Order: sequence, then structure tokens, then C-alpha cells
Amino acid sequence: MLGWFVFSAFLSTYNKYVFGDGHMHFPYPLLLTSIHFSIQWGFAYIACALFPQQLGTERVANMTWKEWATISIPCGMVTALDIGLSNLSLVTITLTFYTMVKSSTPIFVLFWAYVFKIEPITWKLIGVIIVIAAGEFLTVYGEVDFVVHGFVLCSLASVLSGARWTLVQLKLKQLDPPLQSTVVTMKLLAPSMFWSMFLLSMVIEKPWVILKKSENIKELAPVFLLGLVGGAFAVFMILCEFYLILRANAIILMIGGVVKELTTIILGVSIFGDKLNILNTTGVCIVFSGVILY
Repeated sequence: MLGWFVFSAFLSTYNKYVFGDGHMHFPYPLLLTSIHFSIQWGFAYIACALFPQQLGTERVANMTWKEWATISIPCGMVTALDIGLSNLSLVTITLTFYTMVKSSTPIFVLFWAYVFKIEPITWKLIGVIIVIAAGEFLTVYGEVDFVVHGFVLCSLASVLSGARWTLVQLKLKQLDPPLQSTVVTMKLLAPSMFWSMFLLSMVIEKPWVILKKSENIKELAPVFLLGLVGGAFAVFMILCEFYLILRANAIILMIGGVVKELTTIILGVSIFGDKLNILNTTGVCIVFSGVILY
């Protein structure tokens, strides 16, 4: 849990600095994120090749194509869309506002849990959703630097984040025998995460333009260096995240997420000078109260 807090906060700060207006403003956030995923894929592949018995590699190696595809492709696609839209939103909105909007994820975890018939909807849960939604309204209404485009992207990412947490946990819990380690989980999901993000980048960003403008390979070196640094943060964060998905339930994850988000808000205010006022501070407190109430 502590590793998830630390590496997630580092990665959010890194993403805002690299992608955000007024900072480095790297023009291809989806391409760079696909590099992060490729590093995760490579790390998992090498680790599983070196330590097959310790990591339980044979469980994935013995999967049929149908079993692999029904787990890796949907989970990889929804993860790529969640992270991709999140990073695109950080181009225009503050890290603090991004964190506040993403704190609405528990609403969508409940929604998708109902869709997948994991958890029934009760009046108590409806009450929790109303509390979180009211807090989210105050958060958005009180935002000083409100950007519609960034807010919409971040809201869509929150919807997909709820689907991601629910779907990945559902698929992994159904495996018999289960996966033995988080590294094997990464090996299973990372290929689909990479290809989904890479294709999304090709369609939206058209990154081949940077190759035409670059006279030699030295101009591209900073891109790969950025990808390596972010990829390292992402590897450790995803390992912690998959461990929690395998070992903990959704309630523990969401409560832990409150602490993680508070940490990120503190970083946004202290590092990037994000502004808070009474309205959005009250709103985010109500959201967190709703999560804890759940």
C-alpha cells in the first residue's frame, strides 16, 4: 500500500511536469505512455524468463489463446484508455483538480460492480453515491482554473478507471489456478496495454511527424530518456497496484486511494502552486467522506 502511494504520487507529478502547459509540455503524451507500457512488458518478460518457477510463469505460458485474449485484451484496452485520457487531461488542468475529479472513481466502481453483477445496488450505496456526487459538484464549481476539455477527458478517465479496477479484479479472481505473482500479471496485461496505447497514439497524435523534423537520432534521445524514467516509476507503481488487486478487496483499495489522492493534492499545491479555495476544498472533503462512508 505504501509503495502504491509513493510511486503513484511520483508518477502523477512526473506526468504533470512532462505533459502540462507551462512546464515541459511534451507534445505526444500517448506515445510516451506507450513507451512506459513497453518497459513494463519488457521488464515482466525478462523477469519471468529468469525466474519462471518463483514467479509462476507456467500459468500464463499454458494459457490457450482464447483464455489469454478474454483476459488480456479487455483489461489492457480499458487500462490504456484510462491512463491515456488521464495523461491527456493533465496537459490542460492542474494536478490538484485532476486528483479531485479522479476521486469520483468510487461512483463508477460501484456502477461497474453492478453491471458485472458483483455487487447489488442498495439504498445505502445510492446514498453514498449522492454524497460523492455532491462533493464532486462543489469541487468542479469551485475550480479556479477550470478547462472544459481537460475536465471532460478526466471525467471519462474516471469512468474507465472504475471499469478498469472492477474488470481486472473480476478477471483475475476467476482464474483457476490463480496467478502467483504481480510480475506474471504484468506479463499477461502489458502487451495489450502497450498495443492499445500505441495504436491510440498513431490515430490521435500522429507521432511520425517528430521523426520527419528530427535530423538525427540524438534529437530523439531525450524522448527515450523521459520514457525510461517514467517507465521505471510505472513499473513499480503497477507492481504495487496489481499486488493490491490480487490480495485486497475493492473497499480497501478505495480507502487507500483517499490517502493517495490527499498526498497528490499536497504535492500539486506545494510543487506546482495549484490554488485551492473553500468550495473545492469542501467538495473534495465531502468526496473523501463519501468514500470512507462506503
